[in-house]
Amino acid sequence: MSSHKHFLLFSLVSVVRVFAQETRASDEPLKLDTLVTTASPLARAADEVAQPTNVLAGQRLAQQRQGTLGETLSGLPGVDATSFGPGASRPVIRGLGGDRIRVLADGVGTLDASVISPDHAVSLDPLLIDRIEVVRGPASLLYGGGAIGGVVNVINGRIPEVLPAAAVTGRLEVRGNTVADERAVAAVLAGAAGPWAWRLDGFRRETDDVKIPGLGPIASIARTMIAEGETPSNGTLINSATQTKGASAGLSYIGTDGHLGFAYSGFDSRYGTVAEPDVSIDLRQRRGDVHGEWLQPLGLLRAVKLQIGLGDYRHDELEGGETGTRFTNKGYEGRLELLHEAIGPFEGALGLQSTRSDFAAVGEEAFLPPTVSENHAVFLYEETVTGAVTWQFGGRLERQVITPQAGAGIGVRRDHPATFTGGAVWKMPADYALALSLSANERAPNAQELFARGAHVGTGVYEIGDAALGVEKSTGIDLSFRKGRGFVTGELSLFLNRFSGYVFEQDTGDVDTGSGLPVFVFVQRDARFYGSELELTFHLQAGPKSATDLRVFADSVRATNTSAGTPLPRITPIRVGAALDWRAGPWACSVELRTIRRQQHIAPVETATAGYQLLGISGSWRFAAGRSQAELFVRGTNLLNETARVHASFLKDIAPLPGRDLSLGVRLNF
Repeated sequence: MSSHKHFLLFSLVSVVRVFAQETRASDEPLKLDTLVTTASPLARAADEVAQPTNVLAGQRLAQQRQGTLGETLSGLPGVDATSFGPGASRPVIRGLGGDRIRVLADGVGTLDASVISPDHAVSLDPLLIDRIEVVRGPASLLYGGGAIGGVVNVINGRIPEVLPAAAVTGRLEVRGNTVADERAVAAVLAGAAGPWAWRLDGFRRETDDVKIPGLGPIASIARTMIAEGETPSNGTLINSATQTKGASAGLSYIGTDGHLGFAYSGFDSRYGTVAEPDVSIDLRQRRGDVHGEWLQPLGLLRAVKLQIGLGDYRHDELEGGETGTRFTNKGYEGRLELLHEAIGPFEGALGLQSTRSDFAAVGEEAFLPPTVSENHAVFLYEETVTGAVTWQFGGRLERQVITPQAGAGIGVRRDHPATFTGGAVWKMPADYALALSLSANERAPNAQELFARGAHVGTGVYEIGDAALGVEKSTGIDLSFRKGRGFVTGELSLFLNRFSGYVFEQDTGDVDTGSGLPVFVFVQRDARFYGSELELTFHLQAGPKSATDLRVFADSVRATNTSAGTPLPRITPIRVGAALDWRAGPWACSVELRTIRRQQHIAPVETATAGYQLLGISGSWRFAAGRSQAELFVRGTNLLNETARVHASFLKDIAPLPGRDLSLGVRLNF
């Protein structure tokens, strides 16, 4: 039996044994009810939705904040990151990335170019995030049929939805670290005047080149670089410095029947790509958002929700300080949800969504033709309860049109993908729950997969698309066993996804003669993904002033190109870990050890990745500062100074994770 199957069996047996032996039934049960809106338009608790869901907020989010969204989330079960240096990192969920993961800002797409390539940053900074909802698995019904891997909804509260408790409130955070000499500051100011609520926020972050434990490239690449007169990174990751800043202003009218508000925001970032020593990216986005909600019932209508985002994005790939290629993306995304009153045993929502993206790459190395991509969809979500079982199901129909620039010699591409989902949550005695989710998804290929052809200097590869790619089809099943109260709480999830015509970027092993870059081709094969995720919390001690918890967690995914019988590339290896969390009055401390196994199930041409361990310690102290509440925090990461290479990253063989780091900062709430 393979190590992966041993892991699945061990996870299942262990969680059943632990739950069966629970001995603290006489104590006051422990439970954290966290409402989520990403998996359901009806705002259910995390344990009431069929899909496995994580929510990061409050102290836990504060502890896990990193410089990018991907690195902030990479410690969650099933979630990894593309790790394209300190400037760009996007979430990877269950081995799936790109546009199979929808990243949202308050329910609307980020309207940037991060899905096009791993070197393109997500236009969000974790310093200003209030809350993150992560739905693992096919959560595509509400937000797009292509989100087969999951949805990450970043909630920043830039458009106020409720009146604040005081006329003026705010928070300030100042922080820094040793591994990159980080200097960062973020501030939020909010208030109200009558029914009007407003919010202002801003941040600035600067880092130098990141320190690493030793050589950046693996030994074979380092020898080749030296032989060719190049200098490999050693002790410091060359071209990894970053400069990022942003700000926003929001205003809402909040009445008894709902609210209507808007926000305008800007995000600027300049960072080294790491793949090339003299290539950097200069990114700029300006964005406007409108959000409204009407809660006055009218006939069968219970509520109406409207969300609109408009983005103007561009970034320049600078080569030696000169612009080599400019990427631009102007577009919008709008959503309208009509929540209805109970119709017989059913309650749910009918929704409309429309997106448009006008994308162009202009310059010496424009590997994509200018295209206009449009997607229009209608979806229906319904719930019904029979006894202890809540049934959740729905469908989504889309129309996607990709129109290349006139004269490009490429025809218009039209697709009509459909998505159907069904699930059930069975609330069992003693606060156990069993959740089952089934899905049938279709994803139309995007412009990059269809039309890419040329050198992409940011990633250091020559990309070739295929205009003949068909619609990608998949069927998925998720089974989750949950415990919400008592001495032990947590969740075990098992999943299986089968793809017909899975599209991925394959290393051919060839080198383009003109650019000297390795050739990667988008191909379509049948595939299978399966794995498990485990997260348990043992509430060792809980009192009115203190608490001690032991958390254990693990995840595993295996992905196979079933057409060829070979592993798929860049798949996260088995990861296991444990953490001890202690809180007493104003003090808090956490110690975490995470083990990432060696990844030797590799695709043709791909190289194996060594395993490693990450040790982290964090602590905080809350205290009064006049009329304000303050918190001093410290965090140490990679304290063993391990050379850690992320197998899901295109740069794993030349750019390891940062070395030993100490972060220090202070937060002030008033």
